[in-house]
Amino acid sequence: MIRLSPRLAVATIAVMLAFALSACGGGSSEGQTSIDIRDRPELEIYDNEHTTDQQIHLIGNQPADYTVFPPYGEEHSPIPLACGIYSSTPLFEMVVHAMEHGAVVLWYTPTELSAGDIVAITEVMSKHLNDNDYAIQAPYGGLDAPIMLVAWGVRLPLSEVDKPAIEQFFDEFHDDAPEPIAAGGCSTAR
Repeated sequence: MIRLSPRLAVATIAVMLAFALSACGGGSSEGQTSIDIRDRPELEIYDNEHTTDQQIHLIGNQPADYTVFPPYGEEHSPIPLACGIYSSTPLFEMVVHAMEHGAVVLWYTPTELSAGDIVAITEVMSKHLNDNDYAIQAPYGGLDAPIMLVAWGVRLPLSEVDKPAIEQFFDEFHDDAPEPIAAGGCSTAR
């Protein structure tokens, strides 16, 4: 049996603990997630009659009767919202049509985020728009969380800006819809 001095034993344990935390993604890395996006308990997945490819296109400016806000699917406008960064809340009916074509939407509550947080989410979304990803960012005051990511059939509320979670959400759910981008997609407003 090897005997270590108390000082050396404490140092050895500290090094082993630091290594274990870094290997497991532990520690206090603000805004980082080590949980797979599909394993996050707050992820809402809807696989129901509102997420089929048989959703109704509304006539004219007819409003939809959504089951949740912001919606994850259901009936929608025949015209998709152009992707981009919006300063006011667009019509949900047009947003849902964009999601039917694979768009990812980042809704946020302006009063719940700092100016720096809004800059951070705008940088992430701008990157996706520059990469020709179909993305929409818009304010909405009716959220249960400061940020809500939504794609066809899925929603993820976030209590803070979590760039790794936003990126994982895009990787997992962008273009995962009944009529993917190849079928037309939403045009990008630039």
